[in-house]
Amino acid sequence: MTDKFEIEMFGDMNPDSCFDLDEATNLIHHEVVRIQDRAYLPVPPSDKAGLIVGALHLNDEVEVIIKFKEGLLQLTKEEFNAGFVVAD
Repeated sequence: MTDKFEIEMFGDMNPDSCFDLDEATNLIHHEVVRIQDRAYLPVPPSDKAGLIVGALHLNDEVEVIIKFKEGLLQLTKEEFNAGFVVAD
């Protein structure tokens, strides 16, 4: 036997693509819009705006929860940055 282990990584574990807990909790109560709806800024209508209502720490990854009129979204930092803009 040897003390060497072979580790195979799945997915992208780039630390810059993940929220840290402080970053995610500081976004709570901020209004967001989807990138395609950014023309409605600075005061988007209620059907275009979402509210960050929580953070979820799951499997060493922090995600934000956004409440829109039609339902909830759970997003990683990479998904959030690719599709949403903070309105305020």
